[in-house]
Amino acid sequence: MKLLGSITNLPGLRGLKQLLRRLCSLMFLSQLACPLLAMISLAISTTLGNNDVPSSVPSNNIDQVDKGFANHNLDQVDKGFVSHDIEEDEFWRTCPSRPADPKLGAKDIRRCPSGLKCSDLGLDCLDCTCDYNCTYGQPSFAKCVASDKVDCTGEKNFTREFRCSYCYLTDSTKHSCTSNKNINHPCSSAGSKLSNKHWYVASCNVSRDLICLGSPTFSKRRECNWTEGYSWKTALALSVTLGGFGADRFYLGHWQEGIGKLFSFGGLGVWTLVDVVLVAIRYIGPADGSLYI
Repeated sequence: MKLLGSITNLPGLRGLKQLLRRLCSLMFLSQLACPLLAMISLAISTTLGNNDVPSSVPSNNIDQVDKGFANHNLDQVDKGFVSHDIEEDEFWRTCPSRPADPKLGAKDIRRCPSGLKCSDLGLDCLDCTCDYNCTYGQPSFAKCVASDKVDCTGEKNFTREFRCSYCYLTDSTKHSCTSNKNINHPCSSAGSKLSNKHWYVASCNVSRDLICLGSPTFSKRRECNWTEGYSWKTALALSVTLGGFGADRFYLGHWQEGIGKLFSFGGLGVWTLVDVVLVAIRYIGPADGSLYI
């Protein structure tokens, strides 16, 4: 016992104990400041989020930018592309449509109900031609004819109103897109929204019964929106309470940073404070790039 006591009282070990005590005190003090720092970060983030310039959120404004461009240029492009000497009737072209069954490569009239009024049938049962000389954004009309093989009532030749617009510029709620987080590069939903990794290119189609111009199938830039079940509230709580030990980093799957944080006493408290801010504003997300739930 005397030997053990003499060892613990060695000058080197005594200095090491004092250093560890000071490091733990520094980490503890930084952890105490975390709740206040988290609240300030949340308040600032909320304020900036409400006053964001539209261009800072590309996902909500891509369509608007495209529409603004097309609004001024669609007529000029169309009229420049088509010779002025062509007769007006040649502006009428077949309206784009998708087959009911992509494997068939054509319209499947077997899906057409019988006994309905011809003008109430879906585009799968009709052959329509659209006026490509229409004014963008304004009402236009398509000439439609019900197939002879379809059993419907009323006139088989009629017109159907639609809004003059290319398919990819129509309302995004009318689009169905195939989400694939592994196109070209991993799709990361964490980090800056201005980063290329925060977006991916999806293959989209318009609603089957929507009349529009151009191809009904197109590519569209979409924001990553997948999740693996990580909770932002849990990550923030761990950062505020046990961030000095790297608990927030371990929870989110950032193992290397978590180990570094643990053995550096939260980066002498600085790393702890920085991570609280980054987690609070959702800049740091799950290591797999997914969204918080």
